[in-house]
Amino acid sequence: MGPIDLYAIVGGVGRGGEGGSVRVYEQAVAAFTELSPLEQAAIQAVAIVLIGGVALGILRYSGRKTLEVSRRSPVISLCIGVPGALVLGGLFYTGILLSSSSVGIFFAIPLVAIGVIVLPVSAALGYVAIGATISTRVGLSRTPAWVIAGGLLGGVAMLVPVFGIALVTIATALGVGAGTRVLVGNGGVRQPEERVVPPANKV
Repeated sequence: MGPIDLYAIVGGVGRGGEGGSVRVYEQAVAAFTELSPLEQAAIQAVAIVLIGGVALGILRYSGRKTLEVSRRSPVISLCIGVPGALVLGGLFYTGILLSSSSVGIFFAIPLVAIGVIVLPVSAALGYVAIGATISTRVGLSRTPAWVIAGGLLGGVAMLVPVFGIALVTIATALGVGAGTRVLVGNGGVRQPEERVVPPANKV
C-alpha cells in the first residue's frame, strides 16, 4: 500500500465528519470482539504466521536479531517495550483523531502508518520469539517451526480472552522492546563482521 492509497483511506474516513475515524475504528474492534472465540483464534493464528513470516523474510538480519534479543534478555526488552508500545499506541490513536479533520490529515498519515505497520509486526515477532523459546525446548530449531509455534500459541491463547489479551500485550511489548534495542544497536546486537568486545569491557 502506497502513501497515496493510505491518504485516500484516511482522507475518506476523515471526510465522514468529526469523530468519523474513531467510529470506524471502534466498529472494527467491535466486529472482531463479536466473533466467536474459535474465529478470533483462527484469525489471530493466521495473522501471526503471515505477518511474522513476511517480516522475517523481508527483515532478515534485524528480524533474526530481534528474536535473538527477545529470547536472550526478555526482561530488559519488556521494560523498554511496555512504555514504547504505549507511546506507539498513543500515536496511532492520535492519528485516528487527527484524520477526522481536513487540517490534521497530513499529520495523521504517518501516525496511522506507524500503528498499522509497527505494532502488528512487533506483536508477531514477539509471538514468534515466545514460540521459539518453546520450540527449542522440544528440539525444533528452525525458523518456520518458530513461526508456526508462535501462531498456534496466539490462536490457543485467544480461546481464553483474558489470557489472550495478556499474552498479546506481552508479545507486543517484547517485540517493541527488542526491536528498539536492535534499532539503536544495544543489547549486544552487532554486524557479523564486527569484532567481539571482551565481556569485561562491555557497558
